[in-house]
Amino acid sequence: SNPMAESRELAAARVCLADAEAGFASADGLTRLDDGLGRLAGLIDAGGAEGRVARNLAASYAGRFYARVQSKLERDAQVPEPELEHYFKVVLAFDQVAEALPASATDLKIRVVEALVERYYEGHPPERKRAALEQLAALRPGR
Repeated sequence: SNPMAESRELAAARVCLADAEAGFASADGLTRLDDGLGRLAGLIDAGGAEGRVARNLAASYAGRFYARVQSKLERDAQVPEPELEHYFKVVLAFDQVAEALPASATDLKIRVVEALVERYYEGHPPERKRAALEQLAALRPGR
């Protein structure tokens, strides 16, 4: 057997993540993302060579997905609430592989979530937004 051949689990994770990226804005895409990241989390926990590949994949997709959410927020001043909720779920899906993410991805995540909170709580009482931002501050690394 070819020692370079990937396990079925890693191959399945790749397919899920490619589908998730293609269906970025859809509920089905989110389901595929959760599935793919869950598989990567299992591979990362198992360690070894495939764990390293899974870790790199997780980091690569996190950077790409976070950047897509960020650019969407920068381009569109009027993102509807259901879409904002979808983006929250996309960003939070990566918590499954949080320990695999580089500091740069974590920083980007915090910026994206702060921007989402700012948008989401526009027009809500300021104390609601403040409470949400305080919860977020607790996510910052190095606390």
